[in-house]
Amino acid sequence: MSSGFVGIVSLDVRLSGSATLKDRRSALARIRHGLAERFGAAVAEVGDLDTPWHGELTAAVVEQTQSGCDQRITALEEWLERETEGVSIIQARIVTPEDLA
Repeated sequence: MSSGFVGIVSLDVRLSGSATLKDRRSALARIRHGLAERFGAAVAEVGDLDTPWHGELTAAVVEQTQSGCDQRITALEEWLERETEGVSIIQARIVTPEDLA
């Protein structure tokens, strides 16, 4: 019996209009906030933190069923494509806590 499913999405963010680290933080904060508010995702900024025109984010969602997790990841990806510019999905993966042990 599974104890749930975790969907993990790694994102590469190109910030063409960002000239300063303050611009970068603001742009990434909008994406993080959107993912958290719309999908209940936990989101972390990862990778190089000192480049104004580039960022990386990792988001995670948890569901009781694999199909529920698939649906949330698909909706998250569709929102990113529709509402953001310069965001590429590097990897999307669904695992169980048992897979991580």
